[in-house]
Amino acid sequence: MSGRTVVMSMGFVLLVSCYPVFASSDEDTRVTNRVKDMIVDLGGHNSSGDKSIAIPCRDRGTRKISVVHSGEITTYTGDYRNCRENGIIRDGVYTVELNGDYIVDSSSKRSINGELFDAVIAGDAGKVRALIRSKADVNYTESISSKDGAYLDEWSPLMSSVLAGNLEIMKLLVAHGAWVNYLNSRVVNALWLAANNGRLDMVKFLAGKGAYINNRNIEDVSPLMAAAMNGHDAVAAYLVGVKADINLRNKNGDSALMLAIENDHTSIARMLITSGAAINIRDRSGATALMIAVVEGNAEIVGLLLEHKADPTVKSASGKTALDYATLKGNAVIEALVKKALR
Repeated sequence: MSGRTVVMSMGFVLLVSCYPVFASSDEDTRVTNRVKDMIVDLGGHNSSGDKSIAIPCRDRGTRKISVVHSGEITTYTGDYRNCRENGIIRDGVYTVELNGDYIVDSSSKRSINGELFDAVIAGDAGKVRALIRSKADVNYTESISSKDGAYLDEWSPLMSSVLAGNLEIMKLLVAHGAWVNYLNSRVVNALWLAANNGRLDMVKFLAGKGAYINNRNIEDVSPLMAAAMNGHDAVAAYLVGVKADINLRNKNGDSALMLAIENDHTSIARMLITSGAAINIRDRSGATALMIAVVEGNAEIVGLLLEHKADPTVKSASGKTALDYATLKGNAVIEALVKKALR
């Protein structure tokens, strides 16, 4: 169909007049698709004059598209700023130059939103301020790679401020509208990240701004559990003090108390017990906090649990009691504590 291209967009077909654009590589194909997107955004190809349009995107964000003719060269420019439509996110400034049917040049660069994202990660508070003044979107999100090589989607600048360890930037972002309860693809908010990293100052600040203190990730791990696992005593104590749910359980059935004992964080376990944590919760294998403390050889916590009415007669899924585990481990002190409780 000479001189005409069918372009699919937003659930319907647009028949737009334009020259065919020849693509010889994957990059050329991507560029060609960008041209088609920009033509659709313009409402059709304008072969006889310059054209420009700036409109909001369907879900959020903005786009500004222009086409400029100069002799034999036609230049398409798309400035997308967190443009979200139909599950697709476009962000960046793209320029494509055509000479007749051929791509002669193309370029792309970060949008102001992408620059903000990078400045937060770099911990550059001055640049963050300048970009916010220039109307960068503080709730723009991107995908980032994690330590295990996987990708995390819907990662916000506020989350990056935790990784950068910069409370000043965090406060700047929140002051200019950053959503404290935005969740990434692992169902984690910024407060969860701060608790996991042991940043009491950030946890306090975010909690004071209304961040969920019981936000649980895809494994049902709460901020309190994360602090307990990682030995962040001050964060764990603060969360308990502001009424975080002390007895939430993760997908394996473990509570914060169990995780603290399992990871040898005795002071946190002691604090949780004396703060009223449920003592006889059982995980998916039927184990209790008492059994875990016995296996870990933590005589102090075994004694404290028994003082707080831990039940030494409970059996695990394998049919073993706390005394059975104490005998198997050959810990005479712990075995004596459990036997005394059974009298």
